[in-house]
Amino acid sequence: QQRELHHQPQICTLSQCFQLYTKEEQLAPDDAWRCPHCKQLQQGSITLSLWTLPDVLIIHLKRFRQVREGDRRMKLQNMVKFPLSGLDMTPHVVKRSQNPEDYIYDLYAVCNHHGTMQGGHYTAYCKNSVDGQWYCFDDSEVQQLSESEVCKQTAYILFYQRRTQMPSTKPLSQELLACTCVLSESHCITFAGWQTVLTDLA
Repeated sequence: QQRELHHQPQICTLSQCFQLYTKEEQLAPDDAWRCPHCKQLQQGSITLSLWTLPDVLIIHLKRFRQVREGDRRMKLQNMVKFPLSGLDMTPHVVKRSQNPEDYIYDLYAVCNHHGTMQGGHYTAYCKNSVDGQWYCFDDSEVQQLSESEVCKQTAYILFYQRRTQMPSTKPLSQELLACTCVLSESHCITFAGWQTVLTDLA
């Protein structure tokens, strides 16, 4: 068991994960099935197949593994490389449509897990559909990210959206920017007024 864990690949791709997920698996002798025709036990195999895909594809990476020795769990630290855009699910779908764009997905959010099984912390990377920028959300702190910083070893859950359903990332118009500024100023004035009232009450 320890030798197997030691020889884990440190880097793999999301495409390789799907290939392993849909790979044919031979059943153990204890799981043999009885043929309805010859009535004899036969060794079988199982295969997981994807027939349809949703508009929003949520991929949960397996980061925790049960270790037989000591009946404990450990965190898998493998680096899974995943595309930020153009994830093609065509090779992994059995029943395909006529439109190839139906199987192209773009990433819009990542949930990260930092730490170990004993203690950890979650952060989120999200892409703003208005300005097209990536942002890191860490509790109350928000900071802008570059695309090269999104694909990390801490990735835990990936959120993809079908490209044909993705909102356009057009620059903000001057009218919208002006409207936003007016609303922000109005909100600040209102908040300041409430603050004054609360101060007087205190």
